[in-house]
Amino acid sequence: MIFSEKVIFKNGYEEDNFVGLKYKKDKINIYLPLGYDKNLFNTEDNLSNNQKVDLLLLLKSISLVKSLNNERTAFGDDIGENSEIPFNSFIWMISDYFNNGLYQEIEKKYSQKGHGKINWKKTLNSEHYFSNNRVNYINPYYESNIQRSNLITELNNYCLHQSVNYIGFLFGNIVLPECNLKEIVVKNNIKYYISILNKELSKSFNDRKKMLLIHIKRILEMSYDNNFENQPTYGTRRYEYAWEKMVSDTLGSKIDISKYFPNAYWNIVGRKSEEDKSRLRPDSIYINKKYKKFYILDAKYYKFGITGNISDLPHTDSIQKQITYGDHIANNHETYGIEKNNIYNTFILPFNKKSDPFVTNDNIKYMGYANSAWRDKKEIFNYEKISLLLVDMKYMIDCYYLKDRFDMECLVDLIEKSSRNK
Repeated sequence: MIFSEKVIFKNGYEEDNFVGLKYKKDKINIYLPLGYDKNLFNTEDNLSNNQKVDLLLLLKSISLVKSLNNERTAFGDDIGENSEIPFNSFIWMISDYFNNGLYQEIEKKYSQKGHGKINWKKTLNSEHYFSNNRVNYINPYYESNIQRSNLITELNNYCLHQSVNYIGFLFGNIVLPECNLKEIVVKNNIKYYISILNKELSKSFNDRKKMLLIHIKRILEMSYDNNFENQPTYGTRRYEYAWEKMVSDTLGSKIDISKYFPNAYWNIVGRKSEEDKSRLRPDSIYINKKYKKFYILDAKYYKFGITGNISDLPHTDSIQKQITYGDHIANNHETYGIEKNNIYNTFILPFNKKSDPFVTNDNIKYMGYANSAWRDKKEIFNYEKISLLLVDMKYMIDCYYLKDRFDMECLVDLIEKSSRNK
């Protein structure tokens, strides 16, 4: 089956929040996350090299959700009846081909005719004589390496063709060797091929070969469905976990934040006081050691940056939790070495800086703040106002993967902006 090169970009929030790839007979649909500008991709022409890099990074971010899915058995990343493609195996297969070519078994050939490198292990046992206190070998053994094609090479080639078939549009024109294995043959002999791969894995100590065998297995085990009853996909409906991971790793201080978790105790009559194990956990914390300031960051994958609707903002329960985090830090401020009024709170949401309703040249935009209606005294401390910041989605992905420097000075200045609105 050969997929069309026709690629269409869509907004994921318009398709049940799905982010990723969906394959159809005549096209490939790519669904983008909240805040990613689909106009960055010109679908009238072939993708430029920069566009391909951007798209690869975006699709790579989906693996952040997949890795969490492996850690959490009740993660709930169900995408229906679709058959998911082994996207990362496709990427590995193509990259390995660029770097190493097709896998070839190397076989040593020995001959007593010719010249080249002498194989001393064989030569030492061959016919020889002594002359002038030296050993002279009459017919030394020479060795040479020859490549021989085998089943692993053929499967490598087949899986390479499958990889280019599915995601070749991300790389451009790739010249491949002819593939002799047909899909129907692989389908009918899949159990045999898998058994061969497992045997090779059990006795292989070469790192490249082991990785190759693993990725070949993943590609061979793909569901075969020429009728597209199960639509091939690669993606997630839980992209919020990728957003939270990128915000946490990019903006948060590299510290163990567990000591900052608020907790509670049960005091049951006739029993010792026991701590409730389900502590509240902030998404991330940034500490400015120079100025001894403490910033509590909560990443929210909400639609406000796209719609501008108040209903698409964090609700009261989220606001309460942020204030509770601040209360906990404030009550232990001496332990943490921070003044109570140097604690700040913020929600961080995605947006597209090039699109309505919040068009701007800035990658980070201040939108206001949330406060409570239940505190006895209004906003004594700065953390009782939770700033609302929007961060451009592409900017966040670039900072996470390309290690571009995130503008932390701008970030903290905007977080503190709410405290200046007295």
